[in-house]
Amino acid sequence: MAIPWPPIPPPAGGTALAADLVHLTIALPTAQDVWDQARWDQDRWDAVDFDNFIDASCDCPGVNIDRGRSGPLDHAAPARATFQLDNPTGVYSPWNTIDANGADLGRPVLGPDVPVRVATHVGPIYTGFVRTITETDDGGESTVQVACTDALSFLGDANGLEQASQGGGELAGARLTRIMNQAALPAIVDRDLDAGATTLQATTLAKGALEEAWLTADSDGGVFWCTPGGVIRYVDPAGLQAPEFAEPIATFTDDPAGDGLCPIQFTIATDRDFVKNVVSIARVGGTAQTVTDPVSIARHGARTTQRTDFIHQSDAWSTTVAGFMLARLGNAEVTVSPIDGVATDDEDWFDLAHLVDLGSRVELIRHRFGQVLEVLATVDGIGHNISLDQWTVTLKCAPGEQTQGYSRWDTARWDASPWDHR
Repeated sequence: MAIPWPPIPPPAGGTALAADLVHLTIALPTAQDVWDQARWDQDRWDAVDFDNFIDASCDCPGVNIDRGRSGPLDHAAPARATFQLDNPTGVYSPWNTIDANGADLGRPVLGPDVPVRVATHVGPIYTGFVRTITETDDGGESTVQVACTDALSFLGDANGLEQASQGGGELAGARLTRIMNQAALPAIVDRDLDAGATTLQATTLAKGALEEAWLTADSDGGVFWCTPGGVIRYVDPAGLQAPEFAEPIATFTDDPAGDGLCPIQFTIATDRDFVKNVVSIARVGGTAQTVTDPVSIARHGARTTQRTDFIHQSDAWSTTVAGFMLARLGNAEVTVSPIDGVATDDEDWFDLAHLVDLGSRVELIRHRFGQVLEVLATVDGIGHNISLDQWTVTLKCAPGEQTQGYSRWDTARWDASPWDHR
């Protein structure tokens, strides 16, 4: 049961792009919601009617959003949003218990787990839930600081209770469903889960729910995260081959005459720490399976990564997952990250801010020194810094694949042309 967020009307024709197109909507509860059906003492919002949406944009001077993972071998963490609210009437105070109808909730109106959405008329940029509220009263001026996390935080807060081992032969989609049900994930959080690619071992679900979900996704070879619309999503290996994740959704270029987006700045780095050309994977109770990239080893030496805790049932699948990782990391010398653009200055960046998600592919084309550099990269993190007069979008990308380089590499692909050929 998704939250029925109210639509944001489009701006009048001819309206210039501006940060005030971004709306902050808060689903404040009423006493009827809380006490008639959805009791706060059970921490359930499933029966809330959601008929008291507050557009808090006029009280909010800006929003910062941070989504994604910190590195190519890490997982998508609960996305964070922080903002400040001017509080002249006290409605946002963490001790205010009076709802919009003048009734007393007996609990804070703007309290933990109140749903929040940041969006424009095009669509959502962030959907999450209040985690922390603090109020500062300085000389009669009251401001409230709010920190939110997305729906993954419900799983992150659910510590596992060990059960009898069960679920042998499950696919990832069914396992993730069981994990989320055990964590009592509120029904207002939608799920979009692929079936999965391989069968899994039985489990006691003794770990924390988010840790169990990450392990399930890793063992299946897929990706698990929460979308800007607040949907918890799992994409299995077959799904990752779809154009949504395989084809670039944007091309960034420093050529003003080029057909692509012009970033305000981008950073290119090479770092061998990202290169992993020997990958060893073992399932619990199985035999380690190792795959290597001889060309990368000849260039960089053996650079190893391993996992021994996967829970799929087949050693052959260990080899498959190791191959997935090697393809991503064996030739990961070039990193294009971060890439910054201003959504309030460029309609293409405005559109991209709504289209891009974790796992999206992007392309950079850079012209320098009479040569062309082309790199394909995967978006690992997305940041939005929205103030009263500007909206900056920052993409953090995983180490990418250089498809065309400067003169000494000509147009040879790094993943096929060792330095010995120079």
